[in-house]
Amino acid sequence: MFRNAPKPRRGDPGLSGTAMLRAVRHCEPFTAASAFGWYVFAPIDFSLLWDGDLVYWKADLKDDWEELEAVLLPGFASDYAEHAPKELVSLGAPPFLGRGPEPGIVQLWTGLLVRTRPGWCSLVRPLANHPRDPRFEVLDGLLETDWWHGPLVTPLRLRKTDEPIRFRSSVPLYQIQPVPREAYADETLDDPAVVSGLDALDEDDWGAFESALRLRHGGDGRAGGYKREARARARARRASA
Repeated sequence: MFRNAPKPRRGDPGLSGTAMLRAVRHCEPFTAASAFGWYVFAPIDFSLLWDGDLVYWKADLKDDWEELEAVLLPGFASDYAEHAPKELVSLGAPPFLGRGPEPGIVQLWTGLLVRTRPGWCSLVRPLANHPRDPRFEVLDGLLETDWWHGPLVTPLRLRKTDEPIRFRSSVPLYQIQPVPREAYADETLDDPAVVSGLDALDEDDWGAFESALRLRHGGDGRAGGYKREARARARARRASA
């Protein structure tokens, strides 16, 4: 909904060139997790400052700090009033930044609305495999975006006091991943099949374990056995679809 905000972008298996070369070349679990979903960006550059009690913010580095309560994205109010139905305008435009009820919590809306197909939801999480900024963290959230079409508000927890934190619209802030509702339903999570001990493994288990070890150790002397096998299986699935 923010006119000039950066659009979400597909996750990058190479972390925009910052990932370890060996991981990019040979570790399919690493690259698959990194590329799963979409990067979401802050709509503008801005800074936050937490003194342990109050949170302050500013957009331009030259601006003075202002105490954060609820802030509209600059210029959004008029844009919203022009395009939104009158009954929504009377309720007020959703804020871009807001102070949470808990100490150090900031509610951020990037302007994004998400709609997923029936039965699919959106997992909002920190950037997969990126180094974490020790001064703040993105809190995970699962939203049923097959029916919820409101602002995708994401909590940030500030962890460092008395130090300005600069957020840039050119740097990914968090990641959205599509998840089927069945994956986190109680019926799925409350009834896992768990066995314990080596004597619980049958012949099929040992055979599959042996195949995995041979791939892991690279019987042909080449690294990346899992990656080659996973991609061969993906090609086979596409060919049979």
